[in-house]
Amino acid sequence: MKIKRFLAKNMREAIRMVREEQGPDAVILSNHRVADGVEVVAATDYDAALMQQAIRRAAPPEPPSPPSRVRDDAEPPPPMPPPPSPELQQLRQELGGMRKMLESQMAGQAWRELREQPEKLRALQAMIQLGIEPRLAREIIGELPAAADAERARFLPLGLLTRRIPVLPNDVVLDGGVIALVGPTGAGKTTTIAKLAARYAERHGTRDLALVSTDHFRVGAQEQLFTYGRLLGVPVQTAAGADELRLVLSRLADRKLVLIDTAGFGPRDARLQAQAAIKGHGMQNWLVLSATTQAADLDAVIRRYAPAAPSACIVTKLDETLRIGGVLSAAIHHHLPIAYCCDGQRVPEDIDAARANQLVLRATQLARSHPARIDDATLALQFGAVHVAQ
Repeated sequence: MKIKRFLAKNMREAIRMVREEQGPDAVILSNHRVADGVEVVAATDYDAALMQQAIRRAAPPEPPSPPSRVRDDAEPPPPMPPPPSPELQQLRQELGGMRKMLESQMAGQAWRELREQPEKLRALQAMIQLGIEPRLAREIIGELPAAADAERARFLPLGLLTRRIPVLPNDVVLDGGVIALVGPTGAGKTTTIAKLAARYAERHGTRDLALVSTDHFRVGAQEQLFTYGRLLGVPVQTAAGADELRLVLSRLADRKLVLIDTAGFGPRDARLQAQAAIKGHGMQNWLVLSATTQAADLDAVIRRYAPAAPSACIVTKLDETLRIGGVLSAAIHHHLPIAYCCDGQRVPEDIDAARANQLVLRATQLARSHPARIDDATLALQFGAVHVAQ
């Protein structure tokens, strides 16, 4: 284990020096302010050295091997690894506590440096006002130049946010295909199916369009889709399970656009796995996300629907929320392109192809219309440095 002391003007420069000299696996043991900046003590091979030492000290001697015995010409099962010794468990706990302490110290140092840059602090506050997830907000603020003036600090973060939002490049439903909408109960899948169908029919007519329902769980779900089908003059078929869906898609192979309405389950519903298995057949799965859902729940939904391998998402209920930063953060974090946005119940008016700049504009307008008070203590809590908020 090699330990070295570093002196730098600030914590960011100190971390850069540590990485350049000791590599990305170096561990910071301590840091504190000095007259000319900060002093950091870092080490290489820190975890590995302590771990190996503890293992050698705590490992029991190996018992002698028993005489070999052949039983029914089968290989004996491999021995179970011994449980970690109390010393090793304690060491792991101490290392975990040290990591948390160092992360807290670094967050505190970064927070103190941020408070000395009022333009960046205001930009961070603006990102939180939009509802942007704190980690993403900090990343965006970290890209601002150190000497950003008030004008750049006001508009540059919005541009950086716009650049991060993944969207599909055009009005993709007009190109046709087989598209299934998946997502939790109440996200608005059936109404969105009708909007997409009407959007296609306005451009290409209804001759090459068909709707399919696989929702046999929710009362009235198929009736709702049949009602939309009659209003649009579009045939609606049903399929229960992957086998029936395969047959239905074979019968509809001459249709240019087939839209599939699926059952909506909560993220913890065991039937979700069976629903997610309905894929293939040249079909795209688009995940429908409600803008009214909290950021943590959105993250859980996207992870839960990962087996369906969604290639895009549709954001619904933009008209029912005061902040859309949560759903934008989720799409950015999971690299899930946004195809369309819905902001009402009207068919087909209340749907638009997603545009990153329009989404940021919508988020900004909502924040201005319904501002929230965000003080330093709140920002410090979001920053992970609440203990230095005073």
